[in-house]
Amino acid sequence: MKPLDPSHKPSGNGLTALLSEYAQRVLRQRGKTQAQVSRDSWLDESYVSRLLSGERDNPSRDALILLGGFGLGLPVEEVDELLMAADYKPLALSTSIS
Repeated sequence: MKPLDPSHKPSGNGLTALLSEYAQRVLRQRGKTQAQVSRDSWLDESYVSRLLSGERDNPSRDALILLGGFGLGLPVEEVDELLMAADYKPLALSTSIS
């Protein structure tokens, strides 16, 4: 799967459009429905629908983690890219601690 590209300039409003475009691509590639994403992320289906359609701005860090990591099944690196695109701190350190 092509990774999230925070430098990509989506149509619309910043993170909202980036999240919407990326999530729609992941849904198609994985064959998941919004209802499945909602269930897997423990988020309300109407909230997920608004996030994925671009109607909901400024999702919380927790919502992005649940949506990306559990709902969409993204690897940690891609969840981190979503978080950083929203000006949140990433989950993982960029370098390993030795």
